[in-house]
Amino acid sequence: MIDSYTQQQWDSIITVKDLFRFLEDPKCDVMQLSDHLVDINKSCFWKAANINFNFNVDEILNAKPIIKHNELSTHTMDANEYKRHQQYGYGNGYDKILPNKDTHEIAKILGFEDPYTITVNNQPPGALMGRHVDFCSSFLYEYKDIDPNIINLEFDKALGKPKNFKNIIRCFVALADWQPGQVVNFEPNFWTQWKKGDVVFFDWQNTPHATFNGGFHQRPFIKITGTLKDDTWVMNAKDTNEIKQFSI
Repeated sequence: MIDSYTQQQWDSIITVKDLFRFLEDPKCDVMQLSDHLVDINKSCFWKAANINFNFNVDEILNAKPIIKHNELSTHTMDANEYKRHQQYGYGNGYDKILPNKDTHEIAKILGFEDPYTITVNNQPPGALMGRHVDFCSSFLYEYKDIDPNIINLEFDKALGKPKNFKNIIRCFVALADWQPGQVVNFEPNFWTQWKKGDVVFFDWQNTPHATFNGGFHQRPFIKITGTLKDDTWVMNAKDTNEIKQFSI
């Protein structure tokens, strides 16, 4: 059940600026609200592409993380999410590593438009990411740095984006083959046995998810969020299972 204060603050959101205020308010139970808003019948993930690449992944993983898997940071969590993870002893769940030119090439070949957000999320053995539902606020915050006027746009709460904005798309790109013990829980289902270069999209508004590395190998993904020049092929793949092939 949503507490009255959280519900009132959510109901009062009109603009993107209001959304930021809501997410930054530690009194707002954002995690409970996002869970409440989920339509579990729409929860899904699907593979839409595979990218053939041969750049040095180890070189990326050897870079110093800007946030370690066992740390907590408000850069990756809203105020309420941070508090909840701290309460139960969770960390960030993965080493957050800055992208390089090779990873940006992947975003470009998939058709992401500037600006987009991209990070390397490497989950080491024994790490886990707690269950949550995305707001994709990191994309909106970074977009604000490029175009400050976005905060004044009307926010469409039903679609999780500024009104008249293109659909915000989020995907994971596997930088290495799946190894035993590695799991992504796209509730109520599980993603395992991926191959290097596999690209998975998901309905981020309606899909609670968590990740766990119970194996003995690193689990490096790229996470990309933004708008696509043309998202038709991504949406079609959800129904047809057609896998698009790319090479870098």
